[in-house]
Amino acid sequence: MTVRRGSVVGRPLTGRPVVARAAAVSALAVGAVLVLAGCGTPPWEVAASASASASGAPSASASGAPSRTPSAKPSAVGGDLASGAASRTLQAGDLTVDVRYWSTLPMDEWTPGADKPLSMSVTTRSGGDAEVRLVRAAVAVSYRTGSGADVASDGSPAEQADGQGYAVAAPQSWSGTFVLGAAPAEAARLRAIVTLVFTETTAGSGGATAQQTATDTLSIDLAPAG
Repeated sequence: MTVRRGSVVGRPLTGRPVVARAAAVSALAVGAVLVLAGCGTPPWEVAASASASASGAPSASASGAPSRTPSAKPSAVGGDLASGAASRTLQAGDLTVDVRYWSTLPMDEWTPGADKPLSMSVTTRSGGDAEVRLVRAAVAVSYRTGSGADVASDGSPAEQADGQGYAVAAPQSWSGTFVLGAAPAEAARLRAIVTLVFTETTAGSGGATAQQTATDTLSIDLAPAG
């Protein structure tokens, strides 16, 4: 399956296949792949293992995301994903949210004109036995030039949202891939604001449900075009 810039290909939070279309060139495409933590090697470790193999052959992508062999070594491009992956611990009310980011595209190929896959895995921890579900995942992107000036962009955030959501209380987790489309030619740095919305339902009869939100920001240098 070919992933086109501005399209949405993959699985939503409910697990049913979805194909949608984003309105702006700078909007993201998102394909959400549901996985369970502890049921195999984490996807970012699978990516690193694949790139370290002697053959270096890319593997097929079930979600329709680009099938690329990731870079196992740090690139010359700086930013939060300079090493190809990053881990963050966030707070959403009383929830501790563990997020792992990675890309199957080497960071020195994150040029303004390229489609840039940004994957993430989300799981939560809490002090009780509440049911926690991820009901919305969104990414908004802005750009700056090398001198730090803002680059005009009319893109709207891309998101996956579902009222029922997906269970993310450890050891369960959710993984998704956002394909960041072409940026303005003068862009030298990308800023991705990640928003994750959860529902937390306490155990027992008549358990109350609360909504919790976690946000994170990634700053990623873009590589010069060819």
